[in-house]
Order: sequence, then C-alpha cells, then structure tokens
Amino acid sequence: MVWKKYDTLLDLIDEKIETSEPRRAEYFRGYLRGIHSYVHGGLEETTQKHDRLYNGSDNNSGDPYLDSFARGYRDGCGGLEPEDN
Repeated sequence: MVWKKYDTLLDLIDEKIETSEPRRAEYFRGYLRGIHSYVHGGLEETTQKHDRLYNGSDNNSGDPYLDSFARGYRDGCGGLEPEDN
C-alpha cells in the first residue's frame, strides 16, 4: 500500500469513527486495528486474541458491537476496502 493512500485511509477511518452511529463506529475501530496489522505486517494483539477476532464472532457472539468490531478487524487484516454502508 502506498503511504499517501494509507494516510488518507487513516484520516477517513478517524472521521468515520467520529461521525458514525456506535455500532458502525465499532466496525471502523476494528478495521483500523486490522489495517495496521496488514500494512505493518505484525499484530498488536496476542495470537489468541487475533484468532478470536479473526475467526470467531461471525455475528453470533450475542454482542452486536463486538461482531461489528470483529468484522471490521477481518476486513482490515485482509487489506480490503472498508465497508461504506
């Protein structure tokens, strides 16, 4: 990823966190954690926590905020564009 594009993306994500309703904001917080890992090639969290976020919580944790965060985290770790809706 080109650094200028990365910086622009981070600015966009920060704005989305500030202006989105709480559950959407959690998606963008998760995305931010995941994209950092994707771009820098390392995890901020333990492998166990990464596995729980990446592989678990497929909208069935019982906590919609955690599910949104986990979905954003997976998208970011995969280098995907963030959801726009």
